[in-house]
Amino acid sequence: MKRHVYKKTYGLWSFLSLLIALSVPYNLRAQTVDSLILKYTDKSGKVNIDSLIRSSKTAIFSDPDQAFNAAKQAVYFSKKQRDPLRLGNSYRLLGAYYNDARHHFDSAYYYYGLADSIYTALNTKEAVDESSILRLNYGAIKQKQGDYLGAVEEYTEALRLFDQTGNEVSRSKTLNNLAGILYGEDNKRAEMYARECVKIARKNKDEFMIATGILSLVSVLVDYARTDQADPEEIVTLLNEMQQIAEKNNYKHHQLLYYYNYGVLHTYQGEFEQAIPVIKIAIDLARQAGNEWVVMQSTNIIAEAYYANGQFNKAHKAAEESLGLAKKLQARSYEELGWSLLARTNAHQTNYQMAYHYLDSAYWLRDTLFNENNQQHLAFLEMEYQTEKKELKIAALEKQHQLYIWLGIAGAIILLIALAFAYIRYRLAVNKRKLAEEEAQRLEQEKQLVAVQATLDGETAERTRLAKDLHDGLGSMLSLVKFNLPQMKGEAAILETIDVSRFQKAIGMLDDSIQELRRVAHHMMPESLLRYGLKASLTDFCSATPIADFHYFGDETRLSEKMEIMIYRCIHELVNNALKHAQAKHINVQLVQEEDRISFTVQDDGIGFDQEWVTEGMGLQNVRQRVDAFQGKMNIYSSQQGTEIHVEIDFKKEDKND
Repeated sequence: MKRHVYKKTYGLWSFLSLLIALSVPYNLRAQTVDSLILKYTDKSGKVNIDSLIRSSKTAIFSDPDQAFNAAKQAVYFSKKQRDPLRLGNSYRLLGAYYNDARHHFDSAYYYYGLADSIYTALNTKEAVDESSILRLNYGAIKQKQGDYLGAVEEYTEALRLFDQTGNEVSRSKTLNNLAGILYGEDNKRAEMYARECVKIARKNKDEFMIATGILSLVSVLVDYARTDQADPEEIVTLLNEMQQIAEKNNYKHHQLLYYYNYGVLHTYQGEFEQAIPVIKIAIDLARQAGNEWVVMQSTNIIAEAYYANGQFNKAHKAAEESLGLAKKLQARSYEELGWSLLARTNAHQTNYQMAYHYLDSAYWLRDTLFNENNQQHLAFLEMEYQTEKKELKIAALEKQHQLYIWLGIAGAIILLIALAFAYIRYRLAVNKRKLAEEEAQRLEQEKQLVAVQATLDGETAERTRLAKDLHDGLGSMLSLVKFNLPQMKGEAAILETIDVSRFQKAIGMLDDSIQELRRVAHHMMPESLLRYGLKASLTDFCSATPIADFHYFGDETRLSEKMEIMIYRCIHELVNNALKHAQAKHINVQLVQEEDRISFTVQDDGIGFDQEWVTEGMGLQNVRQRVDAFQGKMNIYSSQQGTEIHVEIDFKKEDKND
């Protein structure tokens, strides 16, 4: 008898704990809706809908009418501000009002549905998070309606969504509600969910859910205490922790339940004298809060304690109060407990007729409740069966899915390997073809370079021969003619005045011819270049050009004859180009010789040319060919302010004195 009485008495509180878990602390002092709107309106006249919704949540249990009006105002301002997410939250708040405060489940479903359609349309992270909370709300309704299978499905889906969104607060609430469903039917799993709820709440430092999860956990542990399967010290520790949190945050319901649970624990342990004063405190707190449900539960528990303690008159009085509240609240399970307790107290007072009457009423209600409990238990077993069947089906599908995944991975690996081999073969073929092309290109370049080098060598040899022939042959002859002409002038008997003038002019022209011949021979193969190197020859060349300046930097180590001739010819050609085409007023020639490279620059301040429209002439092409023959680089920079041509050649140490 006692086991049946106390399990029913305590089990109902798990249901009430569920309602607390779905709400927030509601012990705040209520305000009027107009004052709330004024409070949450900024200077621009915009209402902070989130703050209005939070205030409405806090009033759902303490002042439902205010909560309803605030929620309607939240809907109005959400539409006015065209904020769909806040509109969905406002509809969800109206659903919570009808669910938690009025127990009008059809209306709750209606507003939850409006919110759900908005969240689905938005499909944002915030909307998905709010939609997952709706699954928790749907599960709570189905749990209240006794549809445990539907409730578990909703809670399971909510947990999956919470894992995706990382909403640990709502996840802990869902675990607490699952513990409430399983309490009394599968206490092991109920304990597991309750402990997980508390663990998450501690991690999040969510004191409200810590206290609420402790209530669910304590309900299971106290039920174990009836059969000495629980550690009373753990229960006391948990209750004391919950009491500290409740006092700190002024959680009235949690404070009330602290004393209620202590009384139940004393009763289960047979400590009736200790249980009575604790239960009295719970009754006083429940009456102050106007919570007739808890008054009914507590008076039933204290009546049992009075009866077990031999205080039959007090037990009779408490049982009558509990019975009256049970009839008023239509709580038939507590009505049956009240009839049964009154039958026992009347029997002890030898009022057997009334005892029989009370006992008959108790048996009639017990049979009715037994049938209902059987149906509820069968529904729970069906829920477990369907859940287990779904879990097995899901496990099979997961295994099949994993098999497909592994087959897909294996196929993908094989395909990747095949593609890798094909790609490697392709790359090898491409590289082989590319190497062959590069080799052919290299050979062609070498052939061209050899041809250019041969041309340059032939040109140098021919220039040298011509310079020598002009200087030694024709130059000597002209010098001899000039030497003999004065003698001829002295020996002439008679020379007219005009003839003398012509004769002197011819001698002058002969001097100019000899000088020009020497200049041409010198330019074709400067003697200073062969004897003294680049610096001396270029200094002479630029000195002979009035507008040219020459600057030399670096060491004066002699280079190979071929390279010195090539550099001299290039600078000679570039300076002549500037003189002929650039209309320059000043030409700057710079030569920089380093250990492993040499560079030279010819810069003028002429009119320049457009490299995109003007093709390179024969002179520039010859310079470029000479530079390419020595693997050098040639860059041209030209604008209206002038032209700069820069050549850079790298060479090995042995190139210096080849």
